Amino acid sequence: MSQAMLTIILPLSLAWMMYCVGLTLKLDDFKRIRSFPLKITAGLITQLIGLPIIAYGFIHFLELPEPIAIGLWLLALAPGGASSNTITYLSGGDTALSISMTALSSLIIPFSLPLMSPFVLTDAHLVMPIKMAILQLVVVTILPTTIGMVMRAYISAIWFKDFIKVSGKSALWVLFFTVFVTLLANLSVFEQLFSIASVAVLSLCICGGALGAIVAKIIGGDNTVIKTFSIEVGIQNAGTAIFVAVVQLQRPDLAVTPLLYGILMNIPALMLIYWHKSHKEITI
Repeated sequence: MSQAMLTIILPLSLAWMMYCVGLTLKLDDFKRIRSFPLKITAGLITQLIGLPIIAYGFIHFLELPEPIAIGLWLLALAPGGASSNTITYLSGGDTALSISMTALSSLIIPFSLPLMSPFVLTDAHLVMPIKMAILQLVVVTILPTTIGMVMRAYISAIWFKDFIKVSGKSALWVLFFTVFVTLLANLSVFEQLFSIASVAVLSLCICGGALGAIVAKIIGGDNTVIKTFSIEVGIQNAGTAIFVAVVQLQRPDLAVTPLLYGILMNIPALMLIYWHKSHKEITI
């Protein structure tokens, strides 16, 4: 798969996923923030600052090679996505809170990611142009999300409701497609399945989830909020990290870590979903 194809497919795939996120959002999701400002603030700080601190610690403690380290850093700076909302729902978390956090992080990340990337992207040839990076991220994240929200607000036809359901399911398949396309461009990822890179991404996912749970507990959240924080902080949008690595930095090899994450994050996610389903059955 040529670099030219990647620069077309990845932005379109990410834009579609963010459009699908927009179809799940309403203006009320942003207004709802006034109902739980402490939860939103604490959750976003944990995700946007706490998770990168954990990633930075792993990068230096594990002495990760450059490609893996940069990929892990991009992953830690990425927002949540439709996958975190779905996992929250299936795990019995607060879906409204999850969607609100995803919506806000998606608006913040296009500006925070380029600004925070230099903490690890120290080489001159890897430093992304800030203005162009922000513009590209706005175009492939905020714009399609906004379009999705507007269409949901103003189109009430029955066919569109069916379209929303189909689109929601397609977002996950598009993510798989994105991973597949990038895999073709970087087949060496299979060699990394049993490597320090896998240890790093699983550790980031688990530790991020644990940090989210601890913060939720500190602010007095119940089990529902604890689950939501754990998922929102621990589950990142691998598609955004892949887009930055391949399209903005022109380095497909940096996408190996996000690719591994896109595969391995499903392990703790499925365990949490299974625990919730099992516990629910026992309770009944």
